[in-house]
Amino acid sequence: MTVEGIKMRHVLFSKLGGPEVLETLPFALPQLAPDEVRVKISAIGLNRFDALFRRDHYVVSPEFPSAMGSEAVGVVTDVGANVHDYAIGERVTILPRVSPIVGTGTYATHADVPTSALVRSIDRTSDTEEAALWMASLQAYNMLTKHPVKAGDIVLLTAATSAVGTALVQIARDFGATVIATSRRSNRTEQLLTLGANHVIATDEEDLTDRVRVITDGRGASLACDTVGGRLLEKVVLSVAEGGHILSYGAQTSPDIKAARVDVQLVALDRRTLTFVDLFELTDVPDRFAAAKAYFRDAVARGALKPVIDRVFPFDEIVEAHRHLEVGSLFGKVVVTVG
Repeated sequence: MTVEGIKMRHVLFSKLGGPEVLETLPFALPQLAPDEVRVKISAIGLNRFDALFRRDHYVVSPEFPSAMGSEAVGVVTDVGANVHDYAIGERVTILPRVSPIVGTGTYATHADVPTSALVRSIDRTSDTEEAALWMASLQAYNMLTKHPVKAGDIVLLTAATSAVGTALVQIARDFGATVIATSRRSNRTEQLLTLGANHVIATDEEDLTDRVRVITDGRGASLACDTVGGRLLEKVVLSVAEGGHILSYGAQTSPDIKAARVDVQLVALDRRTLTFVDLFELTDVPDRFAAAKAYFRDAVARGALKPVIDRVFPFDEIVEAHRHLEVGSLFGKVVVTVG
């Protein structure tokens, strides 16, 4: 199927299940809305919530047939009647301003996207880097500025090999913090130290709370960002100093985010706070969102922030990309390129 002679394809699923339910099909975009731009997509960032959504394990349930995708990078090919901030030919990045689908869906060769979900891509980034950068970095920046991290703070980051985790390590170090990163096993230690972590704890091999106490001379961390949840969460809480904060996001130990629960001894929360965070508490606040965008451009230019890419797949291998996404033990972001 073509529009103006351009072949368009997108990814849909019409039933719940594993990666095999994803189908790549031809389609035609509707008439462009006045406040939208049309983007020819070159690279797509994949997220864990994409896989959860496909199984109806995300906070929002799909309506069939369902499109997919909330972040990507590409070139503007058309603009709506009310659009004056973007021009045809500009490289832009689509951000997850809503979830789990932005516009007509970014798992596609082309997408219509509201301008509220766009930023101009950062100069001198590749398309794969750009697709890997924004969502993870926005979530990381959100947490590290919610209770502002400053020089001398000690920050504990669980599952630091994830896309958000690798952004957290870099941004926390750039803010001047001492970073304690965790992974399940010690085979990731050198990678995390090279990325910028000051200390690495393998939680399958060491007791998290004991190691943090040794590293901090008994004080504990100032802030913890936890994406694991489950039984590890209580150890994370007990690793934080009195007056410190624990920010929970992701709940990786739960296959269904709707079913995720917190099981922490009440006394462990004495003089500590535990909060669940979501990305939109940053992107919905104009001043915070603007500050984040300005910081990323500066940090990338300085070399303080570089997106970490685990693996790149071509668009025709979207099923394999999702299989890889669900394997776990990733180091950074899974990206799909559109040729």
